[in-house]
Amino acid sequence: MKIALCGFTGPVALAARAELISRGHDVQTSPAGAECVIFSPGKSEELETLVNQPGLRRLVVRSHAYAYGANPKNPGLMDESRISLLPPTDPAQRWLKAEEIVARHPNYASVRLSNVLAPEEGDSIVTKLTKGITRTITGRNPNVQFISVADAARALVAAAESNATGIFNASGSGAIPLVKAFRAARTRQVGVPSARNLESLEYNWTVSGDRAARELGFIPEQSTVEALKEFLLKKPGAQPGELLSAYDDWGLDIPYIRNWGTWFAFLTKVYWRIETEGMDHIPSEGKGLFIANHRGFMPLDAVMHLSLLFTLRNRVPRFLIAHTLLRTPGMMNFLTKLGGVVASQENAKKLFDQGALVGMFPEGIRGTFSPYKTTYRLRNFSKGGFARMAVENQSPIYPAAVVGHAEIFPIIGRIDSSFVVKELGWPYLPIAPLFPLAPIPLPSKWHVRMLKPVSLQGLTVADAENNRLMKSFSEYVQSIVQANIDDMLPRRTSIFWGNKVLNGQEPAVPPFQPKARQASAHE
Repeated sequence: MKIALCGFTGPVALAARAELISRGHDVQTSPAGAECVIFSPGKSEELETLVNQPGLRRLVVRSHAYAYGANPKNPGLMDESRISLLPPTDPAQRWLKAEEIVARHPNYASVRLSNVLAPEEGDSIVTKLTKGITRTITGRNPNVQFISVADAARALVAAAESNATGIFNASGSGAIPLVKAFRAARTRQVGVPSARNLESLEYNWTVSGDRAARELGFIPEQSTVEALKEFLLKKPGAQPGELLSAYDDWGLDIPYIRNWGTWFAFLTKVYWRIETEGMDHIPSEGKGLFIANHRGFMPLDAVMHLSLLFTLRNRVPRFLIAHTLLRTPGMMNFLTKLGGVVASQENAKKLFDQGALVGMFPEGIRGTFSPYKTTYRLRNFSKGGFARMAVENQSPIYPAAVVGHAEIFPIIGRIDSSFVVKELGWPYLPIAPLFPLAPIPLPSKWHVRMLKPVSLQGLTVADAENNRLMKSFSEYVQSIVQANIDDMLPRRTSIFWGNKVLNGQEPAVPPFQPKARQASAHE
């Protein structure tokens, strides 16, 4: 096939040329008479001309994964259906403009490459890795991806040889925390507040290459870490040997959790004196969905559940968290290293497929902001989507009932504020003892009862689309947790003391009766 390479001539274009020749293609520099053109970054007028060129059977444009934008809403490992969250004034809008132009060709492909490991290609993160000192954003440590020059070229060639149309992500598999990459590169970081030209260092914009593998037949020969190691071998003083073979796709850091062990133990045994029972209901391995009632309006109960499960069952619950929690720099690092993952059905599926124990609070933020007078009456579980998540992934449910954590920040009033709603994602600013003047949680005593697993009671994957049935199942699970809270509360004689709340006896519950199985999924 006659293929022309147009636009910017850098390492990727040169490698693509060599790859095309090795595959027997007739490579030319002029688009005249070409059957296919691979267009690297260049003038939009040139791309407009190519779209309208007679006889051009295939048009491939090199784009960039940063076209999705760096945003706390990004779930990580985004697929091509994800909309772009780039600000309108971001210079990277040029990638979207190029994609908009090329999409007018009837047989086109836009290949969104992650950070190409060649400084000449202009990716800012890669350029920073070559330096001895660089600016980064204080408190931010997003996961990043890299792709070798050879793999980037192979992705473009695979697109040229295919007839599949649309947008395709291409990156080395996996991801790595940005700080780990800089440390291995021996690049000293100087933290600054969010600043212009540093936007790509603020939040995740990692992508999934599943579609490229499925439709283009492109599978990278090197993972993100492998490609980075090879790149750092060329930098004097770098220590690529410090890199692990792979990192968690969302930023989980087990050594970091262990480093917090002493502090977590203090909170568990001294400050909140957490009493537990039924922890052996959590299996040592295998997928599952952990749920519990959520109180305290700060995610301290999630941290304590993590500590208990990690210490007593050697499990790390991968809590699905609201993206608003990632807006605060320190909180972003803390929660992602503890295993937090932006809440989405897609992320949940990926975690279940890995055999993870996924954690979530069905009441969501509504539960954390319950006024103290109603704090032990559960909010509607069915709005959280946990039932569908469990059924769709055929995962058993491991519920927990907790008494005592509502008192750490008892909400006795509220201040309505549009600023709080917009910036924090909270429904209002809570008024609680010591907060907001001094956000110190009260040392109430907690009682955590891990309940018997709730099986899916014969529910099938198809049942996940039955809204009425899922609502019924959600209410059933909610009734189990509520019954146990109601069982525990009367035995509590003090908010701060007492050890007889847990007695090892869960209230008996009838099996789930799926009366609504035949109801329409649209009801």
